[in-house]
Amino acid sequence: MEPLPAATLAGVTPRDVEVKFYDDRMERIPFDEPTDLVAISVETYTARRAYQIASEYRRRRVPVVMGGFHARLCPDEVARYAEAVVVGEAEHLWPHVVDDARHGKLQKWYRAAGRATLDGLRPDRSIFRGKRYLPIGLVEAGRGCHLRCDFCSVQSAF
Repeated sequence: MEPLPAATLAGVTPRDVEVKFYDDRMERIPFDEPTDLVAISVETYTARRAYQIASEYRRRRVPVVMGGFHARLCPDEVARYAEAVVVGEAEHLWPHVVDDARHGKLQKWYRAAGRATLDGLRPDRSIFRGKRYLPIGLVEAGRGCHLRCDFCSVQSAF
């Protein structure tokens, strides 16, 4: 299925920034393609591969920003593989990250204060054109969970 967080970030990226999206699950990443900045969303189950991808871009001197669920739960681990780490929900932080990258002033940490509202969020699904995803359009109605199960990582993150 289409990874909605990538479309959400694309939707808040300044319009004058060219966005390209590659999904390592279904296509080869063109590491030789010129790029100014790489953003990688890390889930715990994808962390090892995300670190390999980040390391390859860093070897090529391309700055890497990492965020996602795993970055929220294990930020110090993620920080070893990125120039910048977004901790928490990125919707309001991402335009600042892009601006800092433009000016060569990426900070090591970008931390969200509080919970992001989903009001006015417009995911840019054009990044999925030409990809072979299931014909299912995901919709985000909320984040987290109202249950308080002590064994669940969702409660730790949200």
